[in-house]
Amino acid sequence: MKKSNIIIASALLSGCLLSSACIHQGALVEVPATLMQYQHQPTEAKLLALAKSYAQAINSNLEQQSLFPGQYADYGVALAKLGCRSQANVMFNNEKAMFPNSSLYVDMLKQTLVPELCNDNRFDTAKIDLKTLDTIAVTYTPEEEALLRQQAEDPEYKRLMKLQAQQERQQQADAKRKAKKAEQQARKEALEAQKRAKQEQQRAEREARKKAAATPDTASTQPTQPVNQ
Repeated sequence: MKKSNIIIASALLSGCLLSSACIHQGALVEVPATLMQYQHQPTEAKLLALAKSYAQAINSNLEQQSLFPGQYADYGVALAKLGCRSQANVMFNNEKAMFPNSSLYVDMLKQTLVPELCNDNRFDTAKIDLKTLDTIAVTYTPEEEALLRQQAEDPEYKRLMKLQAQQERQQQADAKRKAKKAEQQARKEALEAQKRAKQEQQRAEREARKKAAATPDTASTQPTQPVNQ
């Protein structure tokens, strides 16, 4: 990327990331904190942490059906800066699909950050797989590496990580149980609907037979005409 484009992209990053993080702090989980950390010291590791915060916020708001303008665009800018250009383009297109009024601004972002994908309009507004972010390789500063080593050796940090893993496993188990319960309920309702339909059909057949039995045979009740001799 040319130097001028880098400057433009940096300016867009600051403006775009601030656009929704400041307005919707309640909905964006920890985005404001990670955004401030990144702005204070813009490193790749902090940018990745910011991207993860955006992804978590988007997933949370998808569950609550309360997405806000700028979220997908902000996440897309972070992904583009991390080199995930195809994923970034999908997020830009998500922004345009969900909030058409942002199209002009998002097109400017695409032209600056992913120009080769300007005509690629693929979008996907399903929940984001957070595990894909763990595959992004970033360069850590010496200070960040020292902090990571310190955290890895800290018993309290290890305890918190273990607790977090347990909570994630519990959430996955709860989700599976919920899905299984919903499936069982759907199957039960389908069987009940089939049973009601069969009962209704049987009732209709009984009514038809009853009506037929009550109707006199017109052929047998007609008077016999005398035969002319």
